[in-house]
Amino acid sequence: MDFNVVERHETLVAGTVLRSPALAVEGPRRAKVEEAWKRNLTRSLPGPPATAYVDHAPEIGSYLTHIVGYRCASLDDLLPGDVLARIPAGLFARFTRSGDNVGDTIVSIWRAVWDLEATGAIVRAYTGDFEHYPDSRTVEVFVALDPSSTDSRDKA
Repeated sequence: MDFNVVERHETLVAGTVLRSPALAVEGPRRAKVEEAWKRNLTRSLPGPPATAYVDHAPEIGSYLTHIVGYRCASLDDLLPGDVLARIPAGLFARFTRSGDNVGDTIVSIWRAVWDLEATGAIVRAYTGDFEHYPDSRTVEVFVALDPSSTDSRDKA
C-alpha cells in the first residue's frame, strides 16, 4: 500500500476511551469500537469525527488507549465526560483509502501498516497515531514515525 510522509502539527482528539489491543479493529473487539462510534455519532460533536491511538505499550503486545470521537481545535471544544488525547507534532506516514465499508477500509490500512512495520519499511515512533475521515467512504490514517529513521523518509 502506498503512503507518503508528512510533517504534522499537534492534533487533539477527544471522545470515548477504549483500552484494547491494537488488533481491536478486527475480530470480536471490532463490535465494541462500532458501538462506541454509534454512540458518538448520535451526539452533536464540536469537531470532525476522528480516532486517536495513544499510550502504546509495544512491549506487552501493542496494547493502547483508543479514543473514538472528534478532533478539537482547542480545549474549549472538549465535551463534558470525554477524554482528551494529544498527538504530538512530528513526522507521519499518511495512508489514504476509500471503500464502501469504512470498517473494512480501516482494517485494510492497519494491516498494511503492520506489514510495513514488520518488514522494516517504516519505523514507528509510538507517540500517537490518528484516523481522519474526509467523507463517509474515505479514511486517512496518520502513523507517527521515528524521526531518526531515514528508512521511513526514503519510502514515501
